[in-house]
Amino acid sequence: MTKTHFLCWSLILALMISGCSSETGQASVGTPTPRPDEFEYFPTLIPTNSAKLPVTWASLNLTGKLVYNMGAVDESNNYVIRIQILDLVTGNITVVYTAPPNAWIYYISVSPDAKQVVMSFSPDPQENPDIVQALYVMPLDGSRPPQLLFKPPTPQDQYIQAEWSPDGKYIYYTHVNQQIPDDPNRVSPLYEIFRMEYPGGQPESIAKGAYWPRLSPDASRLVYISADPFSEEGQLKIADLDGENAHEIVMSGNYVPETKSAALFSPDGQTILFSGAVQGESYQPNWFERVMGIQAVKATGEPSDWWSVPVGGGKITQLTDVRYAGLYGSFSPDHQHIASFSTDDIFVMRPDGSELTILIPGLNSFSGTLSWIP
Repeated sequence: MTKTHFLCWSLILALMISGCSSETGQASVGTPTPRPDEFEYFPTLIPTNSAKLPVTWASLNLTGKLVYNMGAVDESNNYVIRIQILDLVTGNITVVYTAPPNAWIYYISVSPDAKQVVMSFSPDPQENPDIVQALYVMPLDGSRPPQLLFKPPTPQDQYIQAEWSPDGKYIYYTHVNQQIPDDPNRVSPLYEIFRMEYPGGQPESIAKGAYWPRLSPDASRLVYISADPFSEEGQLKIADLDGENAHEIVMSGNYVPETKSAALFSPDGQTILFSGAVQGESYQPNWFERVMGIQAVKATGEPSDWWSVPVGGGKITQLTDVRYAGLYGSFSPDHQHIASFSTDDIFVMRPDGSELTILIPGLNSFSGTLSWIP
């Protein structure tokens, strides 16, 4: 199968199942460092088992590892999806898992003990025609292939955005069925956040009309995006772990992004960071989406930046000026940096947006997630 043919069908699959993605002039607003010339086309080719990058970020004294999913072209010119680990000290890249042809990994999250990965995974439709997108778990060392957690009731029921609770006892995830209800006035699907005790628990509804669940480091609160299916506006909300006592984080400022995604707590639990659409820019479907009649999720495909707001609400702060799509973040174990996945680059920055440094450029519009582990 050629790269072009496979990539087109992979994009069709990804766009169909993804269902999720101011005040300027501040000194702290992060802008990217120049991209190293030798990385211009990386990762057009991805390693068979391992590779090594020059540690161009050595001055930042980063420690730990980044676990992320990556789409690129292999040695045989096929488009493949892999889970990889980047050692931030040595620059070594290790391939943990390579998805079969025609399969897709949309979202991954590493367990708190750094032993397992939960993923939103789309198997080969010829091998599993009854599963379009579901939750799978596998060991982080890749010693066993992904195992299905539970089978969706129908192929139209899709599970996305899976996150572990800080104690590793629960998995929080988003459910979406884009065919229910069939309402021509709806501009987005009906999302719903569930959690299940791991292992062997039963799904428990946490929040309706909501997606992008993330938990506070002290395991006391849940942050998510509440979406009105009849408008394009999303609200940032905080709730108890069981979904009770939910309330909106009211924001103020010269500009407040209408579309928001990928919110997460700061390590001290006092601030919420989120990806917000850039003022004056809106999502425009590309030629491929227009031809295929596919509607991608705005929050994923829209040019965005990182913003922050106190957990109690108030004035928001723009942290970056990158205008990247598909932003998703993970704090370093020492809380000194945050790593971000975007459809352009994987980069790190200080929590205030300063010292923004690109680690892996040229992701060629692939959307994924990452976890920063010790």
